[in-house]
Amino acid sequence: MSAVVAATGLTAGSGHGAVPEAFWRSLGYFNLSRLLLAAVLLVAIGLYGDSRVFGATDPGLFYRVCIAYLLLSAAFAWALNRLRTLFAVHLAIHAVCDVIVITLLLHASGGIRSGLGILLLMPLAAAATLSGGRTSLFYASIATFALFVENTYWVLQYEIGWTDYFPVGMLAAGCFAVALVTNRLGKRLIANEALVRQRSEDLRNQIAINRLVIRDMPSGVLVVDADGKVRLANPEAERLVGRSGLNGLALDQLAPALEQAHRRLLESTGSGRAQIAIDGRGMHARLLRASGEHGGEVLIFLDDAVRLRAQAQQEKLAALGRLTANIAHEIRNPLSAIGHASQLLAEESRGRQDFLRLTRIIGDNTIRLDRIVQEVLQLNRRDRAETEEIALGPFLQGFLEQISQTERIDPASFVLQAAPGVRVNFDRQHLHRVLWNLVVNAWRHCRHAKASIAIVALPAGQGLVELHVVDDGTGVSEEHAGKLFEPFFTTEARGTGLGLYIARELAEANHAALDQIPAGERPDFAARLTGADFRLLMEGHVKSA
Repeated sequence: MSAVVAATGLTAGSGHGAVPEAFWRSLGYFNLSRLLLAAVLLVAIGLYGDSRVFGATDPGLFYRVCIAYLLLSAAFAWALNRLRTLFAVHLAIHAVCDVIVITLLLHASGGIRSGLGILLLMPLAAAATLSGGRTSLFYASIATFALFVENTYWVLQYEIGWTDYFPVGMLAAGCFAVALVTNRLGKRLIANEALVRQRSEDLRNQIAINRLVIRDMPSGVLVVDADGKVRLANPEAERLVGRSGLNGLALDQLAPALEQAHRRLLESTGSGRAQIAIDGRGMHARLLRASGEHGGEVLIFLDDAVRLRAQAQQEKLAALGRLTANIAHEIRNPLSAIGHASQLLAEESRGRQDFLRLTRIIGDNTIRLDRIVQEVLQLNRRDRAETEEIALGPFLQGFLEQISQTERIDPASFVLQAAPGVRVNFDRQHLHRVLWNLVVNAWRHCRHAKASIAIVALPAGQGLVELHVVDDGTGVSEEHAGKLFEPFFTTEARGTGLGLYIARELAEANHAALDQIPAGERPDFAARLTGADFRLLMEGHVKSA
C-alpha cells in the first residue's frame, strides 16, 4: 500500500490535498470501464444465454457475479465522489476486487479455456499506471495466485486441467509484463504531466510579469506584426499617441514615419530608430526584433522627446551639482587663508581708517563666500537623508532656544503652536537646516517685535503633518513670488540666495514639500500676520496618549 504513489512521492495516507486531481480522475475512468464491462457481460448473457458463450459451467454464478460487479461499480463511484481521502486504499480495493470478480467469472465459464482471463490485464494496467513499481507487481502476484488457484481447483476436483498450467503461466507472465511496462509508462506520463504543469505555471507567471512590466514602463511599448499592424500597446503608448484601442491599427495610420522605419527594419538586421511626430508631439522611436527571424514581430519603444530632454537636463544638473560641490570644497582652503590674512592686515594697520575699511570689506566678503560654500556643501548632502521619527513639539522648543542664542533673537519674538503628540518622519539634521533657513529668512523680513514670527505644527490628514513659519513683514510681491526658490535669487545685498532653494531640496530629499502660501489661501491662525507664510508638508502622524 505504501508504494501506491511512490512515483510521485505521495504516501498511502495522503489526503485529497496531497494527491493530484488527475489521479482521482483516472481512478474514476477506471471505475467507469468496470461499470461498462459489467453492463456488457449482462447484455451478453441476455443475448447468448442459451448457447452458453459466458458462464458455460455455472450460468447462475456468472449472472450473480455480473450483478454484484455492476453494484460494486456503482458503490465505487459513490465513494470516489464522497470519500476523497486515502487514495492508495481506494486503488487497492479496486484492484483486488477486480481480480476476485474476474477470477470468479473465469471459473463460472470453465477456467482458462474460456478466454476470459485476458480481462485481468485491464485492471492490472490501470492499477500499475497509478501505483508504484513494487505495488503494481504485488497486484500482478495476486492475479497470478488467483489464476493458479482456480486452475488447481479443476485439477483436484475433476482431475482435468493439467495441460492448462502452461497457458495459465503464460497469462501470469503477461500480467507481470503488463504491470511493469504500464508502470514505467505511467511514471513517465506522470513526470511529463508534472513538468507540463510546472512549465504552464511558469509561463502563466512570466506572462503576468511581462504584462505588469509593460503596463508600468515609463516608455510606450507597441508590439507590431510583420504586416505592420499593432498587436499590443501599453497604456503609456496610448497616452503618448493620444488615442486608445490601438490593437489592430496599421502603423501607416498612426505615423507614416514609424511605418517606414518598421519596413526598413524588416529589410535589414539589427535595430532601428526614428524621429516621429504625432499630432505635433515629437517622439523618439526605437525598434527591436522580438526574435532573430526576418518578418517576425517587432517591439517599438516610444519616448516623449520633451521628457528625454528633461532627463538629459537633470543628468547635466546633477553632474554640475557634483562639480560645484567639488569646487566649493577646493575654495574653502584659500578662502580661509584670505580671511586669516585680512585679520593680520587689520592688526598691522591699526589707526589707519582707509586700511581698516578695506580689511573690513575683505572680511565681510570672505564671510559671505564662506557661507555660500557651506550652503553648497550642505546641498550636496541632500541624498544622505537618514529618516527617523521625531516628536515635533520638543524638537521645535529646543530649536527655538538654539536659534535665539545663536542669532541673538529675543525669544519673545516667537509664537510656537504645536499639536500634542505630533510626530514626523524626517532626517533630524535636514529638518534643523530647513527650519533654520526659514526662521532666519522670516527674521530678516519681519518687524522684530513681540510675536513677529509664528511657528505652527498641526496634522493635515492622510498621514501628513504641516508646519507653518509665518512672519509679520511686508510679505512677498507677485513679482518675486515665482522666484523665491530659485538658486542665487535674493533681494538682500548680504544674502546668498541659496537658503530657500536648499530648504526645498532638503525637504524633497525627505519626501516632503515646501511652498509659499499666497495671502488669500492662508489658514485662520495666520490671518493676523501680514508677511510670508511658508508651509512644510511632510509625512507624520499624531501619537495618541
